[in-house]
Amino acid sequence: MKQRIKRISAVLAMAMALSAFSAFGVFAEGESTAPASASQSTSVAAQTESGSTSGSSSSSTSEPTPTPEPTPKPAAYISNYTVEGYPGNHYSRGEKATIKVWVVDEGAASSENKKVTARINTPAFSQKSAEGSLSGNEYTFTFTDVEYVGGGTDFSFELIYENGSPITVLTQNFSMCDDSPDPTPEPTPAPTEVPAPTEKPEYDYPKILVKDFSFGGNSVEAGKEFTLELTLFTTSGNANLQDVMVGLNFGELKGVSLASGSMNTYVGEMAPNTTKTISYKMMTDATIEPGAISINVNLSSKNGEAATSPISIPVTQPERFDITNMEAPETIMMGEEGYLSVTFVNKGKSAINNLSAEIQGENLANPGQSQFLGNIAAGTENSVDFSVMAAAEGTINGKVILSYEDAKGEVKTQEKEFSCTVEPMMDMGIDPMDPGMMDPTMTETNPGMPIWGWALIVVGVVAVVVVVVVVVKKKQKAKKLAQLEDEDEDI
Repeated sequence: MKQRIKRISAVLAMAMALSAFSAFGVFAEGESTAPASASQSTSVAAQTESGSTSGSSSSSTSEPTPTPEPTPKPAAYISNYTVEGYPGNHYSRGEKATIKVWVVDEGAASSENKKVTARINTPAFSQKSAEGSLSGNEYTFTFTDVEYVGGGTDFSFELIYENGSPITVLTQNFSMCDDSPDPTPEPTPAPTEVPAPTEKPEYDYPKILVKDFSFGGNSVEAGKEFTLELTLFTTSGNANLQDVMVGLNFGELKGVSLASGSMNTYVGEMAPNTTKTISYKMMTDATIEPGAISINVNLSSKNGEAATSPISIPVTQPERFDITNMEAPETIMMGEEGYLSVTFVNKGKSAINNLSAEIQGENLANPGQSQFLGNIAAGTENSVDFSVMAAAEGTINGKVILSYEDAKGEVKTQEKEFSCTVEPMMDMGIDPMDPGMMDPTMTETNPGMPIWGWALIVVGVVAVVVVVVVVVKKKQKAKKLAQLEDEDEDI
């Protein structure tokens, strides 16, 4: 009996020992399994972060990666929506519906200005806007009569905050939208295009031009400074011209330049139907050929059309026509014919036109003599001669008048006076009736030379004297002309 009790006790003790050992093993197994699960979870999280699918793991000695925090919800997101009002089972192209969207905005409750506008910004739906009504931290937006255009099923809209917060874009996919293409319609003949009426421009800018110009007279004298004044004019319109500029363009013209200032002038703003005057200081060279010079005036503005207005300015050379010499007899006898000569020269660069000469004076037996000499070219010398006879003894006081037209067409005159003493006819001291002058052999039948014969002799002698005087004066005149030509060449 005692031995049986000992055996039962031994079996019970063994059973208790086995039970204790088994509990210890289970505890140890739980401790070793927990780190393995953490390690495996860490590895998956790392793959998700890096996007790698290679399945490689880090060394068993490295630190385990902490589990990432769950992604927080955005500050504003769509919590619910409804689409109502389209006629069929699907929201098809061309159909309209009422779209209602609830948006949770975590920052709405703390915002100072809680007014928000939602605006559709996707081409798949017609552009609509809706004002949000706030309840707690949730906005409700109702878009009415929204037409589905097609081209996608994403419904996207912007949240625009009145207080200036950044715009938020939210998107919701609508599965009820039917985005299948429309059946191909039957081709319809294209209508005849009617040209659209020409639209009148919003702004009618005026045109600008040179209305008038002046340069101080009828012409400009070479070698002298002059002022060119331009009068600008703008036509009608409904807007002002901005930044008007005026420029002079001489092209290939030579002998003309600005005396001072710039060739380009800034005028500024000009209203329609207005005028403005600007001026330029200019000058011509002394050697410029006479005639008309052409200058282009360039006109431009910021908003108008550019234009060019040509102007023409006549240029003349200074007149240098002079009477250089006069030869007149100092003394003549009654009945004697003297000769008067006037020498003139044109030293200018322009011709002298329609030259005529006339002699006038007191005690002239032949007054009113005149001669037409025509045109005298530049650099030409000439002379004119008149005969002088006295009407009575005493003095002849006269003058020679030269009339001509200059390069401007103006009639001008030059005068040269002369004076001549008139003496009585020379007394030869011969009396044809003097008996001493008669031939002793002369008889009634041979009366000798008649009185008129002696008179002819006297007149012949006087004529010879006059011819000699005229020849001598002609030679003196030719000598003086040669001297004047030498002086001109020296100049």
